[in-house]
Amino acid sequence: LAIMKAAAALFAASGVDAATTREIAAAAATTERTLFKHFGSKDGLVRAVIEHLSIQTVREISCGRIHDPRPFTRAEFAAWHRAFLTERVEATERAPDNYRVLFRELFRDDGFRRRYGEHWVTGVFEPLARHLAAMQANGEIGRANGPAALAGLFFSLALGYLVSRYALAPESCVFIDDSEPNIVAARKFGMQGIHFKDPEHLRADLIALGLPLKAK
Repeated sequence: LAIMKAAAALFAASGVDAATTREIAAAAATTERTLFKHFGSKDGLVRAVIEHLSIQTVREISCGRIHDPRPFTRAEFAAWHRAFLTERVEATERAPDNYRVLFRELFRDDGFRRRYGEHWVTGVFEPLARHLAAMQANGEIGRANGPAALAGLFFSLALGYLVSRYALAPESCVFIDDSEPNIVAARKFGMQGIHFKDPEHLRADLIALGLPLKAK
């Protein structure tokens, strides 16, 4: 566990490729020989760290109310939503290195992103979508969007906030959406927001922000 914790910190600070097994062993107050005995190679250590962090994250999120079959009322869901965001921020602040590594590998590694996505869909996304479907059936929320679309929006906003706060500088992030309330929420998080209307306006807005695009 000490080796994995030291590895996560160095992966977050220097990147997976730059961190050496010698540095990791020293940070864990052990030897490279012990590291290789437990993990076989640096690649083995990387896989162990990433898989541990991904499963741990999904397990933390999926515990509790989201797996309770009792349907939410609108007020109960709002309270759960606030508690969910608060807990995610606190968990990230307790172990920011873990989240930086997790986010970097999600962006970098297609295979890991697929495996993590499978855990996420079954452990978190589908249970939330079922609750949202039940709330629609009970008249607690509207039916303009399906439960899967609502669940996707819910998690995209939460993930966007965590990425911008802990993996990227918020001011360097551009959030694009066709819903004005979502744009307002993104701006409150420190991101730049663009309200999507059509491709031509989007291109003009991105150019205005300094992106190297050619005007049509």
